Amino acid sequence: MPPSHAPEQTRALPLGSLATTGRPQEIVLLGASLSHLEFLAQLRARPLPQARVTLVSTDTHLLPHDRLAEVVSADAALAACQIGLEALALACGARWRQGKIAHLNLSAQTITLMDGSALRFDWLSLSPRCWDNREGVCGRIPGALDHSLFSHPVERFMALWPRVLDLHAKRTLRITVLGGSISGAELAFAIKRRLPQAALTWLTLGAAPADSDLESKALEQALQAGDITVLHDRALSIAQGSVQLACGATLASDVPIVAEALDAPAWLRSSGLMPIGSVDAMTLPMAPLVDTWARCTGHPQVFLAPETDAALGHNLAASVLGESLRSTPSQRAKGLRWFWRKQGIALQWAPFPLRGPFSNWAKSVHDGGLHGRYQVPVEKPSVPDAQP
Repeated sequence: MPPSHAPEQTRALPLGSLATTGRPQEIVLLGASLSHLEFLAQLRARPLPQARVTLVSTDTHLLPHDRLAEVVSADAALAACQIGLEALALACGARWRQGKIAHLNLSAQTITLMDGSALRFDWLSLSPRCWDNREGVCGRIPGALDHSLFSHPVERFMALWPRVLDLHAKRTLRITVLGGSISGAELAFAIKRRLPQAALTWLTLGAAPADSDLESKALEQALQAGDITVLHDRALSIAQGSVQLACGATLASDVPIVAEALDAPAWLRSSGLMPIGSVDAMTLPMAPLVDTWARCTGHPQVFLAPETDAALGHNLAASVLGESLRSTPSQRAKGLRWFWRKQGIALQWAPFPLRGPFSNWAKSVHDGGLHGRYQVPVEKPSVPDAQP
């Protein structure tokens, strides 16, 4: 019989010296992402006494990116989709620190927070949610900081979203979603679902798709069928009530929303993890170079965790224990995961017969299970029996 083909696991030994120090090794998770939450959930099921884990985040709650559209469209309540970070960290035996990062010292393996406190690490994992620098976007689109909302970070966007709803209750708004690729289109769909009277435009910040790009063509048709205007152009600047386009036209817009991903913060750029040299504006945001196991090149004690990566938890634990690491998912696996994650676009929103109740149900079941896995139930205080 031919041998069975088990899932491929590329092996690489981590830094052996850290496995023989005789003290609990320090794992620091910078920024809350589903990858980090999955690692915490794994700790809850299988504790790692050889390590001490600390979760650092500027926010007390996490809203998964995949649930942003549901909350904006009012198909789900914000409170029902948020995940409490402190409660989850403590329930999984980890430490919790709320704060912003001021400095990352790779040689000393320390992180300094804005309040002056420092954390030492043997292993560090960076979440893309740490990318919160708006300077790059504002440099490419002057006026964006003063006259627009940013969809990233999603927690900050949701804190400001009620103001848009209040303003729309007073008058019909003209809303423009700038860029963001698939996520920008998804946000445009969600806003139109919540505010059907609003005049909504998706400004792609790029050229029109080629005729051979059937996926982009289908997405554009779905947007137009949903009464959303699609413009393939760049934004030169944003002013109060308008967006100046590269073609020379002025687009009236009461609420411009920048859906582009943000750039790496200054502390990360100065840490030595970022690639050396200038980067074309179209390739931003910059990110550290990583190997097969998502470790930063030249710094194997630092992982760059994608928003979702099931292998991260295994690799962090394996690094502590001196065991083999597992390669990150293949591009094919990423494509399949993208297909299911993006049902909000590919299935839920687009007006095609196949894209209807079943896909909505599947996404609801998936999101509900995800929320339940990372949510810590709130214990109700016991009420003593009344005495006769």
